Amino acid sequence: MSAASDIAHHFSTVNNGNFLCGVVEGFYGRPWTPDQRKDLFVKMNKMGISSYLYAPKDDYKHRAFWRDLYSVEEADQLTSLIAAAKANNITFYYALSPGLDMTYSSAKELTFLKRKLEQVARFGCIAFALLFDDIEPDMCEADKEIFQSFAHAQVSVTNEVYQHLGQPQFIFCPTEYCATRAIPAVQSSEYLNTIGTKLLPAVDIMWTGSRVITKEITLQSIKELSGVLQRPPVIWDNIHANDYDQKRLFLGPFTGRSPDLIPHLRGLFTNPNCEYEANFVPIHTLAQWSRCSVDGKRDLTNDSVSSDIKLETESDSGSVEDLPSQINSASYHPKMALKAAINDWLPEFYRSKSSHGKPVKPQLVQNSPLLPPVNTCISITATTTTTTVGAGIPPIPAVASILGVGVLPEVTGSSTFQPAMNPVMNSLVSEPELPASDEPMDYVPTPSTSPNDSLVDRLSADGSEIVDNEEAAKVQSDDENRMQTDTDNESKSNSKGMLTFADVELLVDLFYLPFEHGSQGLTLLQDFHWLKNNSHLVIPTKKSRTMSPRIEVQEWQDKAAKFDSMAQAVQSLYIRILDIPNRSLSLELYPYVWDMKAIVGLLNSYVKWLALGHVPQTVANYVQGPYSWFSQGWKEAFMSGEQEPWVFRGGLSAELQRLLPLENINDLCIWKAPDVPSNKMFLIRPYLNSDKSAIYDVCLKTCDDGLDGTDVFPGQPELIGDKLVGSFLTLNPEFCFVLEEDDRVCGYALAALDAKQFYNKFDIAYMPELLAKYPLPAKDAQEMLLPAEEVIAGFHRYKVDVPEVVYKHHPSLIRIGILPSFSSDPSLVKKLLSCTLSALKANGSFGVYCEIHVGDKRLMDFYSKVGFLEISLGTNTIEDVLFFGRTF
Repeated sequence: MSAASDIAHHFSTVNNGNFLCGVVEGFYGRPWTPDQRKDLFVKMNKMGISSYLYAPKDDYKHRAFWRDLYSVEEADQLTSLIAAAKANNITFYYALSPGLDMTYSSAKELTFLKRKLEQVARFGCIAFALLFDDIEPDMCEADKEIFQSFAHAQVSVTNEVYQHLGQPQFIFCPTEYCATRAIPAVQSSEYLNTIGTKLLPAVDIMWTGSRVITKEITLQSIKELSGVLQRPPVIWDNIHANDYDQKRLFLGPFTGRSPDLIPHLRGLFTNPNCEYEANFVPIHTLAQWSRCSVDGKRDLTNDSVSSDIKLETESDSGSVEDLPSQINSASYHPKMALKAAINDWLPEFYRSKSSHGKPVKPQLVQNSPLLPPVNTCISITATTTTTTVGAGIPPIPAVASILGVGVLPEVTGSSTFQPAMNPVMNSLVSEPELPASDEPMDYVPTPSTSPNDSLVDRLSADGSEIVDNEEAAKVQSDDENRMQTDTDNESKSNSKGMLTFADVELLVDLFYLPFEHGSQGLTLLQDFHWLKNNSHLVIPTKKSRTMSPRIEVQEWQDKAAKFDSMAQAVQSLYIRILDIPNRSLSLELYPYVWDMKAIVGLLNSYVKWLALGHVPQTVANYVQGPYSWFSQGWKEAFMSGEQEPWVFRGGLSAELQRLLPLENINDLCIWKAPDVPSNKMFLIRPYLNSDKSAIYDVCLKTCDDGLDGTDVFPGQPELIGDKLVGSFLTLNPEFCFVLEEDDRVCGYALAALDAKQFYNKFDIAYMPELLAKYPLPAKDAQEMLLPAEEVIAGFHRYKVDVPEVVYKHHPSLIRIGILPSFSSDPSLVKKLLSCTLSALKANGSFGVYCEIHVGDKRLMDFYSKVGFLEISLGTNTIEDVLFFGRTF
């Protein structure tokens, strides 16, 4: 069966009359291209979706310069789009948003509006819309003299334009377009009642639901609204919109709207993800929903005959029970629809398709307001009210503290929070396709070390006694210490290959819905939380020199192995997405999957470090953050739908990040995906005795102001390593980590948990050996010393001198180094530092410092970029040395 017939197969059920089912391109950000819209029309036709609303917020002639007529080139493109829609049985609605600066009483302004729409009508357009969303509900003085209210002004303009155009199919979007924007409420809103009474009956009215992004639209709310508007509404559905959060993508099924609504609606348009290629599942499942008449979930729940069939419900452990094997063909069940959509989406990954422009990278903006600067179909205007958490759900007053921003403000009637102006652009001029040479895939062979050789699989596997922490540190093997940021290595044959249904199902679960994480995403959250809180099970006690009972240890190891397997699956998904022929789809998914791969890999690294037993029995005292998915009321508030989803910024990726035992590290988790997609895999793992020479080599190759110092110190390959890192590797190996790429060490982060104690050991155990190894150069005072001799002479003059004020908030010491060829990717250093700080925090540390020579501007800049600030010493300054620190 062909791909087209596969898709058509799911849409051969009931046709719900004149119900408008469509897609609205109504988000902020880069609009879709003409080619993407034409591709959309083809898909919509196959799926049986009949309407498309052209309303890209940042297309400059749609909103900002709505008065301007189209040029010849733009007219040709728009004409071509309208023709393509018609050829695919799609009604093309052309929308204008004149409300930002329109004078409603001006005959000149009305003429501009009519002229613009008349021009589009000549292109073949037969359906139109006027949108008055995202504007202040105020009139200028001239309008106040003519119109009784803002609603009267909008109605007057809309009715006149509608009649002037010959009463075509027409949609109106009000300024109060959801229940939380209605003043004071839907039924008592003067604005909405005026719109319902005065707007001509044939003009359809849009509505987003109870909120801007509504978790569930109820039949009762629609019936009440229809009475006010005196007509059934057209839903502008933002359930899959993601323009308010650059870290989130929504690939889950259409849900929260029972098919029972359809007879009571004029239509429903989905306003989906900004990333065009990511919208297959949202649109596909909407199409299935629109042709159903029965709520499949409710139908099965009430069916006593089928009481033995389990519905998809989240259990206490977060598992998802099996779906029913079959349901009525006229019934809609989101999970069943999702399975059908994934099956039809798979061939799209292997369509040969070029990309347009460079991928947009998801990134949380530091110090941004909690409420988004631009919102889906809305601005935070004077009509905004802060919603409260639902009954029985504890409020979260400091939700913003997790995100590194201020506390959620009360937006009162006097507040006027307006969206920031995005750069406007011309979406009717196609971007050139990127030639293959402009987006090389710089693949690197993946090391063949088996993940099954990790310590998680080996610790006390035979139930025998194990040695205590100090003894274990001496006998750790390379395999036992493996820990990595980008998940355990997998052979290329396992990672590369065709995407499977399971791969795409995982992709969807990782980027599910605004108020819900997918089942595998929940599993990641719950398993990591359990492993972190139960890490004491694998900590040897010095008294018995054994771990907890074997059955408990085995449970921990099994859980860790499962988490490791999921991390590998995410890595494999990432690599396979990079390989697909559909370059447009690959590049739109790339930054999101790269980001998810990074955070899951980081957590996997931490799990493997926990398995080594380098944490105290009191670990629980240090690993609990103030707010996370498992904080009281947090999950309930997220899932309730009582808060707009931008309150919980960052999605699953941010939820996973917040499980790390660190606070105030948002800057370390703001990662920029490389501009050129690559499947190079970097490992972060604990230091091994065999790494010493490689770490020394990194020191030597970066010691000359960040450049190779081999020629500066000829014949002394260990000198710089002994000076900079040898003491850490000798005295505190349990807090030493390496960054590895293709079995090559390319960076390190070395730390001492207790810097005071470290320097005591340094004076007693390390310095004497260093002086014995490097005797003072036998030269006269007048003779010039070579660089190596100057370093050796410094050993004999060295005295530890750290002011007490440094230790007060920064009890731990750290040193980081990375080869210059890898320093261009700041995410590597951030992940390396995050692993090290997590290990320190698990042992009770809350701050770390480094020592920098006063003239070393390169190191000052290096540490400053990862959040270190110069520590004020007051009057206790140290000659030639600066101290930089950060808390966590």
